[in-house]
Amino acid sequence: MLRLSKHLVAVLPASALLLGSATVSAQDPGAWKLPPPISAAPDDLSGHFMVAPRVSWLVPMGSADSLRPQRSITGTGAAFGLDLVYGISRYVDVHGRFDYGMLGRGSDCPAGQDCTGRATAFGLGLGYHLVNGAAFDPWLQAGIGYRMITFDQAGTKQTYGGLEWLHLAIGGEWYAARWFGVGPYFALDVGQYSSRPSDTQADSSIHSFLSLGMRGVIDPAR
Repeated sequence: MLRLSKHLVAVLPASALLLGSATVSAQDPGAWKLPPPISAAPDDLSGHFMVAPRVSWLVPMGSADSLRPQRSITGTGAAFGLDLVYGISRYVDVHGRFDYGMLGRGSDCPAGQDCTGRATAFGLGLGYHLVNGAAFDPWLQAGIGYRMITFDQAGTKQTYGGLEWLHLAIGGEWYAARWFGVGPYFALDVGQYSSRPSDTQADSSIHSFLSLGMRGVIDPAR
């Protein structure tokens, strides 16, 4: 009997605690509810239409054709561009782009002559945004385009034009205001000129352009 009494003394307090917990639970059902789930970050891209002006320094590389490197006919120069962007998901956009560059003299320009050139490019592509709803918006771009360069040499205007089958860019904007961001970007374009001056007998070759600059983004719906 003594041993049974000891067991009862040990069990009764625990039973009382369990009974008390059940009573509290019955009186306050919300006491044991799980906390509400954390809401997702706001979607700052889907369905948004954005305008993104750009300014950069443009560096021609590669060859204009099989006989002449690009730097022999045009130099580096300032460029201005514009992206029209539409968000198709939380992280992906589709965009069109336009660029206009003012190029300096190439290495083959005769002394005393003005051999400055112009570069015009446009294209389409997709962009991937690494985060959504944050103050800093880093992104990657890939696409295709078409470029035309025009320059004066010995008093004659010459033009090259062709498909740029690779456009890659990386950048990001800090949003100082809710609807406006600005930040650096770097781009690489690679292609071939299928259209060349009629007086050249050279074959086509690979050309490229490097761009390093700043891009702003205006997003009224953000």
